[in-house]
Amino acid sequence: MSDYSFGLVLLAGLSGISFSLIGITFRIGQNRGVIPLHISMCMGIAGTIFFGIQVNWADFGELPMFVWSMALLTTVGQIGAMHLVRVCLGMGPLSPLWSAMNLTFLPVILYSAIVFSERIGFAGYATLLTAVVCVLFASQAGSDSTTEDNADRKQNLRVKTIYGGLLLLVLLGNSFVFIVLKDLGTRTIENSGETTYLMQYMTPIYFLMYSSLAIFSGVTAWIQKAVPNRYIDLVWLGVMAAGGSISGLILLKTCMVLPAGLLFTINGMITILGGVIASVIFFGESMKPSWWGTVGFGLLAVLLANL
Repeated sequence: MSDYSFGLVLLAGLSGISFSLIGITFRIGQNRGVIPLHISMCMGIAGTIFFGIQVNWADFGELPMFVWSMALLTTVGQIGAMHLVRVCLGMGPLSPLWSAMNLTFLPVILYSAIVFSERIGFAGYATLLTAVVCVLFASQAGSDSTTEDNADRKQNLRVKTIYGGLLLLVLLGNSFVFIVLKDLGTRTIENSGETTYLMQYMTPIYFLMYSSLAIFSGVTAWIQKAVPNRYIDLVWLGVMAAGGSISGLILLKTCMVLPAGLLFTINGMITILGGVIASVIFFGESMKPSWWGTVGFGLLAVLLANL
């Protein structure tokens, strides 16, 4: 591998570390009254500023209504996911949650097969199966009870089942943005040849996504009367998450000359590893069989998805 390519691989890894900062802020904020909705609001504000500087305001008049609707749909999914992230963090550690919610390619594969008739090959089916196993392992972290009492065992099973279902909902909500980007990046503009909506209107679409995320996350947090213990915690955690989100996107864009399979495999694996390793080192999470199963199958799913 040339020095140039090796440098790009390092940047791809750094993009994964950047994205993993988001999960770390979820965990840090858990004990400081800074909820995931606060974090998503800050990321939305930062993204709005970043893309607002670049946007051509005349493009908004050309966007069809369905593009506006799909951009708002991503916000609904993100807000729902952020609310459930808070619930899941109260039921289990960060590692299984972070691993499961980063399997966003799973719904995208299914959506592409249904809507665009994209063929799912052997690697695709293996990816789907591996991702399901990952979530199953993750659901085992929903309770640390080791009692042998029958009543407690049934209660423990019930908690794990609910926790597993919530993880799937978080994954689905977090996937809306990628499903929409897949759709708009595949659907071509009428009478424009091979030009897709995302190619033509990437900046205004991203601006809509981030601005709506900022507004509705803030409003939802206000309705819930969610107030951080200290506003300084909201500021520095928000800056940390927003910096991770935007720097991750910039680094990914810089590395786009790499083969897609290599780029997104590295990025996805480092994103998961960055969050779960930080959870073990800084937050004292124990590496039980469920931890190894979740992380191992999560990384395998990322690898298979990019073959």
